[in-house]
Amino acid sequence: MSNLKLFSKALGTTARQGRLALRLWAINLLFSLLVAAPFAVAIQGQASHSLAADSLLSRMDVDWMTDLGTRFQGAAPLVMGLLLAALLLYLLLAVFLNGGVIGGLLRPGARPTLAEFFHDCGLHFWRFLRLFLLSIPVYLLFVGLLHGLVARLLRALTRQAATEWPVVAASVLRLLALLLLLGIISMFLDYIKIGLAAGKRRGVLKETGRMLKLVGRRFLKAWGLHLLAGLAFVALTLLYLEVARVLPKGTPPLLLAVFLWQQFYVLGRQFSKMLFFASEIELYKELQEPAQTT
Repeated sequence: MSNLKLFSKALGTTARQGRLALRLWAINLLFSLLVAAPFAVAIQGQASHSLAADSLLSRMDVDWMTDLGTRFQGAAPLVMGLLLAALLLYLLLAVFLNGGVIGGLLRPGARPTLAEFFHDCGLHFWRFLRLFLLSIPVYLLFVGLLHGLVARLLRALTRQAATEWPVVAASVLRLLALLLLLGIISMFLDYIKIGLAAGKRRGVLKETGRMLKLVGRRFLKAWGLHLLAGLAFVALTLLYLEVARVLPKGTPPLLLAVFLWQQFYVLGRQFSKMLFFASEIELYKELQEPAQTT
């Protein structure tokens, strides 16, 4: 089956799972509010004593930022610790939710209930967590080492450049190389998660080896399908940025409109995340058929 047909099937599956996207959006919003609440309370408690509290909603005034920084400079380690803890919790939450997303998309023609969603989250969490921990050195090795080699090569090629254009082109190529490496690793990790959720009994290392062989044989097809889903995400992001650019700001009602548009984008990102998984599941099923017959 062509990538366009696989992608169209994935679009249909994603559209039918709108309730799942709403759950992901609600959970992410609740998490954001819980993380932002302590910082918002601290800022609100000090804003009335700030040098520029009146301009807080209209612009980030330099005097206000300076005053706030002076007040909280002693608490910088605590704030950084809280931010790192929030980041760690968010990563764990993402690993947890991936189980519910993939488990729901693997149910043929079904719309999982909330209980089934959280059951899938818990069922796949520990294996997904082990995969996440194993992926950390992979990212460090491939992104750090290979991207570092590409960066050194580009610096060597542009060292004697007479104008700034070779340097600009090298910077763009360096960014593209980084995105390419991140995208390839992310794609393989997605297929391993799908294999773990579909197989249910295989170990993480065994499933990793199996999926590397299975997807590696059809790498170009898998990568092309991944790019189709990526283009949908890019189109969504460009639409969000264009509308956000023209939206007026400065008063509470207009700030509310900006907030609602931001939440619409977050919801769209959940649909995009599901589209990535749904398209990969369609290809996974196609690759499984000849593997099961041999």
